[in-house]
Amino acid sequence: MEDILEKLVKAFGPSSKEEKVKGIVKEELKKCDCEINEDKFGNLVVHIPHDGPKLMLASHLDSIGFIVTDIDKNGLIRFTSIGGLRAAFLLGSRVLFENGIVGTVYHDDKDNPWEPKELKVEKFFIDIGAKSKKEAQALINIGTEGIFYPLYSRNGDRVISPSLDDRSGCAVLIELIRNVKKKNLKYDLYVVFTVQEEIGVKGARTSTYEITPDFGIAVDVTSALDYTDPHLNALELGKGPAIKVMDGGMITNIELRNELIEVSKKNKIPYQLEVITGGTTDAFAMQITKEGVKTAAVSIPTRYIHTQGEVVDLNDLKNAVSLIKSFIEK
Repeated sequence: MEDILEKLVKAFGPSSKEEKVKGIVKEELKKCDCEINEDKFGNLVVHIPHDGPKLMLASHLDSIGFIVTDIDKNGLIRFTSIGGLRAAFLLGSRVLFENGIVGTVYHDDKDNPWEPKELKVEKFFIDIGAKSKKEAQALINIGTEGIFYPLYSRNGDRVISPSLDDRSGCAVLIELIRNVKKKNLKYDLYVVFTVQEEIGVKGARTSTYEITPDFGIAVDVTSALDYTDPHLNALELGKGPAIKVMDGGMITNIELRNELIEVSKKNKIPYQLEVITGGTTDAFAMQITKEGVKTAAVSIPTRYIHTQGEVVDLNDLKNAVSLIKSFIEK
């Protein structure tokens, strides 16, 4: 599964530009016994037909990113965020634009350029090495999108990379589809690789409306704060996937949540319980679409989310596959 993850995180795919990531997913699933379609909004919908209630699994394809708002007289690129860029982590970051141009992020605090005090996205710029506005405009246009430069590293079981949110979830669902046994399914299974999650869980809204599932489970990352002392939440890397209880947008369905816990215990799959107060996932959109859907979420504990150096433990991804596979099969 690590090979899949590396391909996914290296693919250019901020919100609304997910085509290259979709291409990887399609390639990885081309030998699977399933139906693959793209809906009107751009979500990639994988269907494994079977008798039983409809279950929708979802992970989002898109990453956070940068979008160009202006180019100044010196050829410096002004930008705003696609999704939740964290200003405190931007200084010195590398940016990759879709056309292959690379830039570095810096700050224009004229009073103290080495240690800027006012960390707001609008105070940052991207330097692509252009000598003038005209030279920069020959390379970059207003509206051009960029991502953190996709440098992928592995140390033992730990992976460091941008865009692990949520290419980790996508890797889990790809591996799940490739290993699930159709004859053993309990559900009419829909696996949706959603678009534009980072700017309002949009793909999950439209796909859930179309599919109208009986049950839903989102697979995404969640903040592991195990590097703090004392820990600021209960989640740790390598201790298993997290079964969500609550986040900033929702409380999960208690029946579905308890069933996931029982499956974990029965199959001796390590798991953690997730209670956080910030952020949310596709599960939020799934839960409140139409008349509502019984929804749960399985999360991959991740350090430093929405930075250029997110960190996951590959064992948590593998155990997430085992947990969901055990849940959906007889």
